[in-house]
Amino acid sequence: MASRSYGQHCALAKSLDMVGDRWTLLVVRDLLEGPLRYGDLLSSLAPISTDMLAGRLRDLEAHGLVRKRTLPKPASGAVYELTDDGRALEDVINAYQRWGRHLIETRAPGDAVRPAWLIRAVRAFVREDRAGPPVTVRLVTPEGQAVIEIGPDRVDVCEDAKAVDVTLSGEAEVLGAAMDPAQVPALLADGRLVIDGDPAAVERVAKAFAPPRIRG
Repeated sequence: MASRSYGQHCALAKSLDMVGDRWTLLVVRDLLEGPLRYGDLLSSLAPISTDMLAGRLRDLEAHGLVRKRTLPKPASGAVYELTDDGRALEDVINAYQRWGRHLIETRAPGDAVRPAWLIRAVRAFVREDRAGPPVTVRLVTPEGQAVIEIGPDRVDVCEDAKAVDVTLSGEAEVLGAAMDPAQVPALLADGRLVIDGDPAAVERVAKAFAPPRIRG
């Protein structure tokens, strides 16, 4: 919960009372990919402090957005997962991704990068009206890689994908920019982006992404 209420009878103000604190929506972002142990959250959200993370999780639990679940044996420990209300924040997270696209065109020194965050970017930028057969894409950055399958109605993470249709390689900010098809020719021309794959599959990937929102 935010440390102080806005004291306004407005849906936006009440929502910010619950999720407006620093780190809160980033906790939700990571849990949207599935349940996580406390230690995994602490690692993925670095440089968050353990006290800050514990406090944010308590607040989210208190408001019914996150629950803590003990793992069945033979596993041990517990995981945190989103409730239905928590998962309903996905549209909010995706809207922030789209709105802030221009803010990550260059990377500030020391900014952390996680390949998993590119998966969230894909979910935010794919066209809702995309069609055609699924296409499997490997996103390769110096920090690691992620493999996803883009289907007509969902985007799935592929943990053990042995065969992919298309591979995109480059810095994280370059792969983020490549989700705007209009930027791809320039990225290829200057060598910052490398695309490997069957031309028909590459074309399916290009068609899966909507043009960027015009800022005015």
